Amino acid sequence: MTDTRAFTVIIPAHNEASVIGRCLRTLLADAPADAAMQVIVAANGCSDDTVQIARAEAPSALVLDLPTGSKTAAMNAANREALHFPRIYLDADVQCSFAALAATAQALRQPGVMAAAPALKMDLSRSNFLARAYYRVWLTQPYVKRAMVGSGCFGLSQAAYERIGDFPLITGDDIWVHSRFPESERRSVSVDEQGRPVFFLVSPPRRAIDQIRVETRRRLGNEQLLREHPSPHYSGSNRPGDLRDALREGASILDVAIYLAIKAIVRLRVKRAKRLRKDIVWERDLAAREA
Repeated sequence: MTDTRAFTVIIPAHNEASVIGRCLRTLLADAPADAAMQVIVAANGCSDDTVQIARAEAPSALVLDLPTGSKTAAMNAANREALHFPRIYLDADVQCSFAALAATAQALRQPGVMAAAPALKMDLSRSNFLARAYYRVWLTQPYVKRAMVGSGCFGLSQAAYERIGDFPLITGDDIWVHSRFPESERRSVSVDEQGRPVFFLVSPPRRAIDQIRVETRRRLGNEQLLREHPSPHYSGSNRPGDLRDALREGASILDVAIYLAIKAIVRLRVKRAKRLRKDIVWERDLAAREA
């Protein structure tokens, strides 16, 4: 008999020895003994101790040791081993409880819900002034506030997976999922069935220069998405009214100026990369991954 509470969690991990233990400990800390949850760690192209740490921290998890470093290929490999729907994809540097994932899985069982994620929470305690200013604006933007799925955690229902199939070999897996479905088919889950708050915690870049590097990779990935997988549901550009909303929600004029300056630098870096015809480099903030 199928357990109606069952779901699968897939954690792609490439050289994540510094954070994979924290991710798994957070996930399992509040999981009941009879939790109907399958955990798959899709380690890919690792040259560190990611695989060994994952197996030690979660003996009941399936840990794949894949030779090639590709996030989406790893997610596809894990899908072939997954036993349940819904399926929730969790970045290794993100912290998310069992309760938050179970609430997300419950939302994905509702008719018409294709993609969902717990509410997003940012840990800015170790970020510098410029990075904090950027995120004070970013957190007010429509992409974040309107049924966001992505930025480190998203889930798919069985109907969603049957509609979109395997992940393409692109860098922006989260924006790809976000853009496959209209807002009416996405959910951001902020409370569980008992009304308790649920969320996933992201540690963003600590410095503006790291944010610029990560945002450059993200922007190039978004452009790749639009070229190869166009969608009417993609909405990635700011409008003037969005920034006015940021001011109304507590961001300062200086915050907005810093946000726009970082965006402008990113646009210049993207133009240069395209002019030089450089491949997308997976730039990430290693300092933010210090657990």
